[in-house]
Amino acid sequence: MLLKILIVSHLWPRNDYPFLGIFVKDQAAALKKWCEVAVCAPVDLTLRAEELTAEQIIKGSPKYHRRSHPDFVPFDGDLPRMIPYRPLPLRQAFATSTARRLSKALECVDLNGIDVVHAHTLFPDGLACAQWLKDKPTPLVVTVHGSDLYSTGDLVHRALVPLLKRSDKLITVSEALSRQLLEIEGPAEKIVVIPNGFTTDLFNDVDINSERGKRIAFLGRLNPVKRVDLLLRALEFCPPEVTLDIAGAGDQDEPLKALAMQLQLGDRVRFVGTVERNQVPEFLSSHELLCLVSEREGWPTVIFEAFACGTPVLATAIGGMPEAISSTDLGAIVPADISPRDLATAITATLEKKWDRQAIRDHALKQSWDDIAERLYQLYAQITCSPELNRAALLRSREC
Repeated sequence: MLLKILIVSHLWPRNDYPFLGIFVKDQAAALKKWCEVAVCAPVDLTLRAEELTAEQIIKGSPKYHRRSHPDFVPFDGDLPRMIPYRPLPLRQAFATSTARRLSKALECVDLNGIDVVHAHTLFPDGLACAQWLKDKPTPLVVTVHGSDLYSTGDLVHRALVPLLKRSDKLITVSEALSRQLLEIEGPAEKIVVIPNGFTTDLFNDVDINSERGKRIAFLGRLNPVKRVDLLLRALEFCPPEVTLDIAGAGDQDEPLKALAMQLQLGDRVRFVGTVERNQVPEFLSSHELLCLVSEREGWPTVIFEAFACGTPVLATAIGGMPEAISSTDLGAIVPADISPRDLATAITATLEKKWDRQAIRDHALKQSWDDIAERLYQLYAQITCSPELNRAALLRSREC
């Protein structure tokens, strides 16, 4: 008999947004080697301001349609079960009401045979699951990823009391997030750190000794939190042979292109758009350095993807990034408030350093999803007091 885990996550990849919550899908896939896994994906049906513009209404509300009728990426041959719910506008201001509405929507889910509910994000999924399971015996595990903590305010944090009481374990993906969770009175005895992994199989054929030149890269969402504008301003002070490739999409795409023109960076900057997942290894292995100068982060998977390519990472001392880049043999950490000129100095010094690419890659391979899934399963077995289930899953994993 194997444990059956129900994952509840509004973060799940969609065919038009393939990297949204990819870490949740990858984790679920790795857990399949240890236990049975089912997935429910809450979908917020409330109209948002950007979906109510005259242009959107004239076009037939395409943004709302895409969000409210998500084209989910399948999991194990099946689509996640969509759980539609309709919170009030300003859902963070009415956090308890938002969670209550999602909790009621979750009542349609049959918990018979479910050993553990694992919710991803404190709000709304975690809080809603705490309300849903309030009078039920099913254990609840909640993973805190970062944005669910630092992008929510006091109104949400005060509403989290039922979650903090009802949860059996609170997983954070970094020690830094654990400290933040303690600040909002998260119970220390329930908090455990289990970082995200990455899909090592994608990086099996990487050539870590490929010619790279003085090329630096950014890979991620183009939004203000990522501070790609700081990278562009730093490039202005770097030696002329240093170039920057920016991979990703987002609402800052056009403003960043305009800034690059304003700074007269010319062909030193390339905007390459969205990089398909199977192209990530080639992209990262063709650059000397990955730069992440975000103002907020949890545990960026892309750091270990870069490491798997033998590529060092330069990042700001934010969130879990100093923990991920735990040695100067893996990259460099710079202050969060660094100036463009000082950032350029740090980039130049990092590019001039001789790196042991094989050692960087070997370090990354210790962070596989298979290893992380085993740690998660041990946690599930612990809270369900099921050592015999643990042994059964172990035997099954050895047969795979």
